Amino acid sequence: MKTLSLLTVFLALAPLGAAASADYTYLRPCVRANALGTAFSTVAGDPCAVFYNPANLSTLTAIEVKTETARRLSGNYPAGEVSLAYIRPVPDTESKVAGLGFYSVRQRGGNGMDSLIFATGNSTVMKYFQKPLLYGSAVKLMNLREADKGHLGVGVEGGLQLESNGGVRTALTLSDLLMGMGRSLATITLGNSYTIKNTTLLADLRARGSRSELFLGAERPFFNGLMQARAGKGLALDGGAYVALGAGFNLLPWTIDVAWSLPWKGYNENCGYYGFSASYRFGAAGFSERLVGDAAREAENLKTEIDGLRAQRAALEAAIATARVNKNIAETDVTLMQSRLRELESSVKEMQVESLEVQYKKENPKPVKVYVPPAPERWPKLHKAQAGETLRSIAGKYYGNPNLWERIYDANEKKISKGLPVEGAVLTIPPPPPAEKK
Repeated sequence: MKTLSLLTVFLALAPLGAAASADYTYLRPCVRANALGTAFSTVAGDPCAVFYNPANLSTLTAIEVKTETARRLSGNYPAGEVSLAYIRPVPDTESKVAGLGFYSVRQRGGNGMDSLIFATGNSTVMKYFQKPLLYGSAVKLMNLREADKGHLGVGVEGGLQLESNGGVRTALTLSDLLMGMGRSLATITLGNSYTIKNTTLLADLRARGSRSELFLGAERPFFNGLMQARAGKGLALDGGAYVALGAGFNLLPWTIDVAWSLPWKGYNENCGYYGFSASYRFGAAGFSERLVGDAAREAENLKTEIDGLRAQRAALEAAIATARVNKNIAETDVTLMQSRLRELESSVKEMQVESLEVQYKKENPKPVKVYVPPAPERWPKLHKAQAGETLRSIAGKYYGNPNLWERIYDANEKKISKGLPVEGAVLTIPPPPPAEKK
């Protein structure tokens, strides 16, 4: 068997005289998948997941039918192929979806391949990742005809997929684990995809036996998802290298996909792939209805976000008002503390003087006692108005005569409201009349 170059062709040729037949077991169905270079193990929401990774069946939520017709060119004889996928959510089950897939390849001389797949997909949430884990399994029947030989095989397939918090999707699949084919076709695929600025990049590393190949693809939507443009490495039938190109049209409930090829050596090279597929999703809303619904949901989300911002603004304004009140109270307390500090400083100085006098008297006693008059009382004084206080009660406290309240009123007119001192205001207490001093 002859191996072709890496990243260009993933086929083997078995020489059979003048008409060599290709190894059809390397071929993969579906127009969209071929336009992406068959890097399709992480693609969600497409019925062709039944052929590539049954775990992704759980991303489909409606009954859907997809059919394809395509043609592969080759240096010997071209081949025609058709495929059909039928997807149906399992009734009374939240995320379980069943699928049926049929794929057939025909080439001149009676060579060809038919495969039938019965698959199911489901999902669960992992405790530590807090992300859905998709898983699925399938039973596959394959009938392979090569020249005068025929093989009928039966086997199983399976797949897993997990999406990280960063948006990277990783898939692991086991396919073509068949018995009765005369050789091992078991294939392991490790796939990854990541979306950057609305462009999805895909890569599948596929290994069979001692051989491994890397398949690459890219897809980008346009016009709010109405159209998708695709490109990937071509998968040739029996030689030749080309780039696969494709486009999709989201005309829900219909979806149309087309793919064509661009040979590296020019259009005269006899290799490539041309395909057309159509799918119908039962019960799906039309594209215009979905677009209006998406716009309405986005408007509702924006409204909710605006309401949240308004609530945050109101909370901030209330916090600012509270902070201002607290600031004023703190400034009043600081003023009182400064006044008390000055009084304490004066008291300390007086105590120091008295201490020095006492010490001097002790060291230098005199027969005659020296009378030291007491320090005069300091006026004016400061008083912080408390709840329930009146000008009369304050005058009685400082002057011993409530009838002298007018002196306090005259010195604090701006801090008097309705005949009562404003609670928390710092009042200046002027000295009492000479005749009324304590």
